[in-house]
Amino acid sequence: MKPILSIIILLILSGTVSAMGAGKIKVEALFSDKALVVINGQRHLMQRGDVIDGIKLLAASGRGATVRLPDGSQQTLQLNQTISRAFSKAQNPTLRIYANANGMFELDGSINGRSTEFLLDTGATYIALSSNEADRLGIAYQSAPKSLIQTASEVVPAWQVRLGQVKVGDIVVSNVDAVILNGSTPSTALLGMSFLKNLKMQRNGAAMILEQKY
Repeated sequence: MKPILSIIILLILSGTVSAMGAGKIKVEALFSDKALVVINGQRHLMQRGDVIDGIKLLAASGRGATVRLPDGSQQTLQLNQTISRAFSKAQNPTLRIYANANGMFELDGSINGRSTEFLLDTGATYIALSSNEADRLGIAYQSAPKSLIQTASEVVPAWQVRLGQVKVGDIVVSNVDAVILNGSTPSTALLGMSFLKNLKMQRNGAAMILEQKY
């Protein structure tokens, strides 16, 4: 480990940061896809994609760190630059869906920007797609790790992939684990827990309310 990174980690663990006051963000060190950020008086070594106190690190390099603030706005901070203002936290994206005649929840969405249909399935560990649908969506899976998966009726070959972006309504989740099942089954993509774990789900009569946690 590089000495400067070791010192930074020790400082984080020791908690020797003086209070900066509410609503303050400061960048103290920059790395490739990482930044040492002081948020409301607390040091955090954030990696790209991390969310702390509603502040998400979108990108970082020697030129600066780009963050998304709780109000949904974005700003790029240079080394030792401080933001000092009050933030109004944006409402988390929500989506209300209704059960069909069979009591199932179907919803429109997209994978990597291409439209598809989902069936909400809390019993599925991952998002599951047929290889036919993966081909239509342009998902490269043939060189991905391969295994066998037991479906309701048979054991079929499957590829393990990571989807860059999955979206339903205004809810967007990046880097979602999925499996691609060889053939035409499932006919509708299963929206499993690798996506749903990022949401709060509440049943309200025939409706299901989905709310993004972060």
